[in-house]
Amino acid sequence: MFKDVSDLASCEVLIVDDSELMRRLLVGCLKDTCKVVTVESAEEAIAYCQEETPDLVLMDWVLEGMSGLEACKRMQATPTLSEIPIIFVTSNANEESQLQCWEAGAVDFVPKPIVPKTLQNRVKTHLKYKLQADVLRNYSFIDGLTGIYNRRFFDTEVERLLKQRHRVAHSLSMVMIDIDFFKKYNDYYGHLSGDDVLKQVASKLKEIVRRPLDSVCRYGGEEFVVLLPDTPLQGAKIIAKTLVRAIAGMELEHNQSEHHVVTISAGVSSATKTCASVESLMKNADDALYEAKAAGRNTYKYAE
Repeated sequence: MFKDVSDLASCEVLIVDDSELMRRLLVGCLKDTCKVVTVESAEEAIAYCQEETPDLVLMDWVLEGMSGLEACKRMQATPTLSEIPIIFVTSNANEESQLQCWEAGAVDFVPKPIVPKTLQNRVKTHLKYKLQADVLRNYSFIDGLTGIYNRRFFDTEVERLLKQRHRVAHSLSMVMIDIDFFKKYNDYYGHLSGDDVLKQVASKLKEIVRRPLDSVCRYGGEEFVVLLPDTPLQGAKIIAKTLVRAIAGMELEHNQSEHHVVTISAGVSSATKTCASVESLMKNADDALYEAKAAGRNTYKYAE
């Protein structure tokens, strides 16, 4: 599997060391392999990882303030940071120190004085392991039929985005989507044709919602959810309107619908002070979706 993840140029390694000389040495060893970012303290490292999520952390054991060992333990105890591998750079290479590294959750350690080739090879190995793990994790987040994100991904991502919104006060909106009269479609045209419609609708939604941070998820059955970070309610309404028109514009035959083609209904909600939890965001979007269906389908409604 390593041959599939041999290009490490896009990977990012965070170097954590309070010695400028050591930071320069480590950067010099790795700059031709991957992207490198440096910070001086464990506190800065944790803050950086919460915002940027590097692929690997190369951390000095002894730091001013919080130690590298304590920082590693805290990151391992934080769900959003626990998947970031940490390699310690340490002059404490005795058996007891090594044991502390493993118990803290580190994946490896590099002894001082630094041997550049050893450092490079260990970093490359763990970056490849990380990329492989990411690939496998992504497979578990993909819906097998439609090829878009699944319910598991949505549950994870919406929690992450809400936490991020609380930290940096960014907007977050959601569009809940339901294919109109889909049971009737399956009953009349058959489930194989129904599966084909699901794939075509998913593809069209993904084609329109194409900003890197946005995501289209299959929520279950004929239901989809679109997550729109950094998008206020007004922007989400425009996207919902575009999606409704685009699906109807595909003109997929549906004789069991009053619209005679496959259509969708959509409900839009946006995180606010009074709508700051996953449950409230989902309920508002679901209520708006119900209104869209009650209004004749092939339309969208939104929660104020």
